[in-house]
Formats: sequence, structure tokens, C-alpha cells
Amino acid sequence: MTTREFCAEELNRYVFRICGEMPNIELVCGDDADIFNESYSMNVVGGKGRIVANRPRALLLGVYDFLRRVGCRFLRPGEKGEWIPRRALSELTVTADVVPSARHRGITIEGAVSLENVTDIVDWAPKAGFNSYFIQFRTAFEFFDRWYKKTGQTLTERQSAVFVQKIVAEIRKRDMIYHAVGHGWTTACLGVQCNGWKASDKPLPPEKQILLAQTNGERQFFKGIPLNTNLCYSNPEVRRKMAEEVATYAAAHPEIDVLHFWLADDSNNVCECDACAKKRFADWYILMLNEIDAQLSARGLSVKICFLVYLDLYWAPQEETINNPDRFIMMFAPIFRTYTAPYAVEEQGKPLPYICNKVEYPHDAGTYVRFLRDWQKQFCGDCFDFDYHLMWDILRDFGGERLAQVLYADIRSLPKLGMKGFMSCQLQRAFYPNGLAFYLMGRALSDDTLSYDDIRQEYYTAAFGNAAEFASRLYSEIERTVSFAYMKEEEKCDTAFAGFIEAQSLIQNALAQFPSSENGVHAESLAILRFAAENTLRLVNVLVLRITGADKEKIEKAEAERKQFFEAGELRFQPYVDGFYENLIVGGIVAAQSVGIYAQ
Repeated sequence: MTTREFCAEELNRYVFRICGEMPNIELVCGDDADIFNESYSMNVVGGKGRIVANRPRALLLGVYDFLRRVGCRFLRPGEKGEWIPRRALSELTVTADVVPSARHRGITIEGAVSLENVTDIVDWAPKAGFNSYFIQFRTAFEFFDRWYKKTGQTLTERQSAVFVQKIVAEIRKRDMIYHAVGHGWTTACLGVQCNGWKASDKPLPPEKQILLAQTNGERQFFKGIPLNTNLCYSNPEVRRKMAEEVATYAAAHPEIDVLHFWLADDSNNVCECDACAKKRFADWYILMLNEIDAQLSARGLSVKICFLVYLDLYWAPQEETINNPDRFIMMFAPIFRTYTAPYAVEEQGKPLPYICNKVEYPHDAGTYVRFLRDWQKQFCGDCFDFDYHLMWDILRDFGGERLAQVLYADIRSLPKLGMKGFMSCQLQRAFYPNGLAFYLMGRALSDDTLSYDDIRQEYYTAAFGNAAEFASRLYSEIERTVSFAYMKEEEKCDTAFAGFIEAQSLIQNALAQFPSSENGVHAESLAILRFAAENTLRLVNVLVLRITGADKEKIEKAEAERKQFFEAGELRFQPYVDGFYENLIVGGIVAAQSVGIYAQ
């Protein structure tokens, strides 16, 4: 099925649900050479007219935008996430010319997922305004394995690769921009494929081991993990192998629009040999990017290469420059920044000295703005933000409101920061405690005229119907009393404690007068809210016991009850909340320990 045929099918299907009749709307699209360029116009009166777009993806976005303008709301994947009004065909009138506000509007696979979780997100993404999807690694095995292992199933790398083929088919059916790979190149060029953060005790032959980064006088896998191991980038053989690996992979996968070339994960793992010490880490990276471009050009390949400003690469190059900027997209990934406050566009932090393998990363957004500005002095090409609002902190912000506000402010700051969009590295099941932030992301990136309050009201009205005021108030009250900053270890317990006590009472009262609805999408939204509120109450009960110094047995009993309640409802609510990460994050909060960014 072509994208244009899919557009017609979707338009007819939804219009029939709205009016019980078929529309008479002509769909016309071109094939713009710039894969990122999107524009469409709608001229429909009384269910008759045209939707015209510059490319198939833009036509699909136009179809869903038309449906939204006549009253549809796509709040989350599946029919229980859709609000479809009943209207006469004669009432379906829309006239508009549209160019989406942000060039890059993407979602990245993360968390623990089933195949269905991902294909559902890909189906929902253009309905919500997104235009791209990023499958990390070559088979995304790490993310699938977490889910299938949890459900007692054994998954193979081959099965995971087949999953990726199916997902790519769904991406292609929608003409979405397909981003791929990222981490894994460093060891792949040595013949060691890695699709996650697993350790390995398999030795390398001497001729390959000598190519690994030298740290603490040794050339070994960093902490035993291949994915987290850099190479000796001053070695021309290493750079040649890396460039050939990328070019060969690109040639074998012409379906990829944007191929991400990242170095090792983790930090303080840079080669310390005398030759590598002669240049900054980012300079060696730029040299490799230029060699990759040369290899791709020699093979006649036009794929875009996305390079990553992340970890040691926050410190911009001092000597080298990119030869062919049109080949590349710069991706800025401020992974350690706080998400309790937005970017401060005008507040650049002081420059931090770069000391190889003795790096401590800041948390204030201002310092990351400084890193970005330093890179922009070196590279003036296409650039987007790769950020993590819905990765870990969505499970720390129990009202879902503050995170949504910060996300909105960050999206509105992107043009001032010189970034042309946003790729969200996040849990796929990110509709808990509500779907406000995820829904807002797509709307705010698509339409820069919308205010935060516009989107918030649109979301709550569609999601909860007659219970919108109740839901909005309860989420806001949870936000006010259950401190997001405390969950981020940015506030002390003695400051947060009074709010916890108040939250116990207000959540209990809300549960006692909880509304109901016969409407499918409203009933499902209320069910998610009730589940989230009950989980939050149980967590607060545990925290209050811990803060007040209750007996260990009493705390352990309350914590066991909290876990049991979540696990009892996890399968019911699994499309909306990632239990793998909920256990990691909330378990860490209860244990009063810092929760690292990596799932062990």
C-alpha cells in the first residue's frame, strides 16, 4: 500500500465514523526532493474539496490535521485514545495552508517494549503531529528483550531484527523519516555486534585489542561492556575501519534516511595514549565524520549522517571542521540537565575546562546552552535537540504537569537556541500519570501559535469530557503536593514533607468521589487517572513512614503493598506505563537512593 492510498483509507475511515457517509475529498501530493520539507493546504467545504501536499508524509499529516480541525482528538494510540465527534458531512468545512513549525519532530525507541507497543506508537505518531521515528541499534534487541523477558518469553536477535523490519514497513507506509542505529559502531568495526549495555568476557585477538582505547594503562572493554568502549581514534586504521563500517551499512540499508554515528556510551572512557592526547576528543570525532562523508560520497550515497553532542563531546572541537556540512545533522543531547526547570536561553553558563577522563557533568540548563553555543561556532548546519523529558522523569513527576510545562517552554526556546526541532528519547509507554506531555509535544512542535493553556485545555477536554475539571484539578493538586523536585533529589524531605501529608488526604478524598463515564476514551482516561492516583497514594504513604522514622517492618509492609498493587494492574495498563522503568525509578525513590540513567 502506498502512502497516498493509506491517506485515502484513513480519511474515509474516520469521516465515516464521524458522519456515517463517505467524503468527496481529492488527495493530491508531490514528491519534494527535501525529505524534511513539509507543507499542505486544505480547501474542503461541506465534505467536498481537496487536500494538497508537497510529499506523501505531508499529505498524511494534512489528513489528520483536517480530522483534528473538524473535532477529532488523537490522545494516545488505539481507539480508546481517540475522541471522534458525530457531525453531519455538510458541517465538515476546513480551509487552511500549513507548514509545520519544527523541521524535526521525532520519537526514539526506549524503555521496555513489545512489537505491538512500537507499531502502535508509529501509527499514532503522525496523528499527533510527529514526522520521524528513530530505532536505536541495529535490531533494538535491548528494548524488546526487557519486555519479553519480563513476560517469560525468550527473544532472539533474529526475532528482534524481524521486528525492526516490520516497524520499518510501518514507518515507510506513512512516509515518515527513518532514523537508525546510533551506538554500537565502535565495536561493530571490530566484528563485535552489540545491541545493548550487556557485559562481555569474550577476548579480542591482539590485532583488534590494540585498537581499543587505552584507559588506566590497559586496552580492554570499558568496565567489561563493549558498547561503552571507545577506540584509539588517533590510529588511522581505527578511523578507516569506522568509516568503512558506516558506509557499508548505509549501502546495505538504503531505507534509512538519517544514519546516526555515535561513539561509546558512558563517560571517562577516552583513550589516554600519547597520540590521542594531541587533540581534543571532539577533534578526532570530526576527523572521522569527514572520513565517513568521503566514503559515502565515493559510493554515491546521499544518506544524512547525524552526529551527537553528548558526554565528552559537549566540549567543542578546537582544530578540525566539517568539510561537507550538508551531509550532517548535529544532535544536541543534554542528558544530565535538570527537567524541573526549562532552558534559560539568555543564561549561558561559564565555560567548563575539559580534563580527559576526569569529567563531572553539570545539571543546570545554562551550562548546556554554553556547550551548544560553542559547537554552533564550529557548525552552522541543521541541528535539533535530543532530549529526555519522558525517559526517566515522567515516572518522577506524579502530576504530569510540571514536566509538561518545562517541555513546552523548551520547545518554544528551540528557535532562539538555533535548533530546528526535537527528537524525544523516551519511554514508548508514556501516557502515565497522564498523556499530557506526550500529546503536548506533538502539538507544540507542529504549531508554534498554540499556548500551553490552549493545549492543556484541549487535552483535558477531549480526554475526560464531563470529568475534565475533576481530572485537571486532581492532577494539579498532586503536582502541587507531591514534590517533583524531591523525586529529583533537588529538594530536602523536610521541605517536601508537608505536601506529602496533604497529598494523602486529598487523594483519598478524590478517590472517594471519583467520577465515571460511559464514553470509551473518557472512561479509559479516568481509569488511568485512578490507577495513577492510587499508586501515588501508596508511594506517599511509604515516604511518610520513612521520613517519620517508622519501624522497618512497617515500612517494608507498606512498600510490599505498593509494589503488589502496581504489579496487579501492570498488564491492564501496560500500553500506558512502562513497568520496567517504574520499578527502577520508583523503587529507587523508596530506597532513598540516586537512580542512575542506566538500567542494570
